[in-house]
Amino acid sequence: MSPSTLRLLSFVAMGAVLPLLGIYALLLMISTPNATGGVEPIVATVCYTAFTCIFGALIVVAINFSRQLSREAKGQHQLP
Repeated sequence: MSPSTLRLLSFVAMGAVLPLLGIYALLLMISTPNATGGVEPIVATVCYTAFTCIFGALIVVAINFSRQLSREAKGQHQLP
């Protein structure tokens, strides 16, 4: 692919982190126990842990993919 296309895809991959953070914050807000009910504290803790692991992994993958596309656009080929 051309370097300009790779740069564009790099920005798109990095931009994918912002919606992931927004969804993560929304899910944590929804799963928070409150005074009028909501989920139980133990279930909330399990949800927090699961959401943090899942979204942390997705964000790391998006950032690494963006960095790899940026390196490819510069012509630096690195094998994993």
